[in-house]
Amino acid sequence: MSYQGGNHSLSWITTYGVEQPSQTLAAGATTLRTGLNLAYDLTSRINLKAGVYYYHEENQAGTTGPVVSTSTGSQDALQFNLGLKYTINKHFALHADYEYTNQSSSGGTSSGGTSGYSRNRYFAGVTYTY
Repeated sequence: MSYQGGNHSLSWITTYGVEQPSQTLAAGATTLRTGLNLAYDLTSRINLKAGVYYYHEENQAGTTGPVVSTSTGSQDALQFNLGLKYTINKHFALHADYEYTNQSSSGGTSSGGTSGYSRNRYFAGVTYTY
């Protein structure tokens, strides 16, 4: 679903389906992915973009040879991003971006516990368009 205004746009995308599992003993994974993006022209040269995304995966039990796995485990992730672009002229632009990710997993491990991580990433650069 998308909305386009004069100096801004908003889009939302969601998918739900069966994907390759993230765990080796799982037979398959039911996955939900959804995200929201916003782009906004602050001025004719300065553009802002922001996004938030959510991901959830449920692994289904499977078999490996004579071994039957009943562990189903799940994985969740949340991501935020923010970016700013300044257009110098028709060839050059400067940009700075920030991204935060938080991911967690539960079950499906030999201990049956939870694990995960979070990270902050920063990017900056120059873009040349010919």
